[in-house]
Amino acid sequence: MPTDLPPAPRPESGWARRPAVAARAGLGALLLLVPLAALVGWLVQGRPGLVGALLGTTVPGLVLLITWAAVELGRRRSPQAFAALLLVSYLVKLVAVIGLLVLVRRVEDADRTVLGVTAVVGLLLAVAVEAVVVARTRVPYVEP
Repeated sequence: MPTDLPPAPRPESGWARRPAVAARAGLGALLLLVPLAALVGWLVQGRPGLVGALLGTTVPGLVLLITWAAVELGRRRSPQAFAALLLVSYLVKLVAVIGLLVLVRRVEDADRTVLGVTAVVGLLLAVAVEAVVVARTRVPYVEP
């Protein structure tokens, strides 16, 4: 019998689900923040506030999307490779956020105060949601 079958995919580890759930929950919370921030920005500063709020929500959105991409790439890898990939994703996030803020700074129609406040609130919301998900997830301490 020929044995030209590809190797079976590595099973997903139980601990690898936690960051994926946290990233998805953070993105869900961000989807709730976008219309609220846009409304508040518009009420406070008019059109520039609306534009600033929408651009401000792109910062935490970018961070959460990079987290989700790193989790998807590392899901079936060894625990060491997964941890390394998540660490590298922090550097990618830092560079991406700086690049995004440089690009957003050039937008003339956005209120900078609303943009900054929205970005900070969005990042804090994302971190809080991820922390709650991680704290409530039961994960074994030892990988079999």
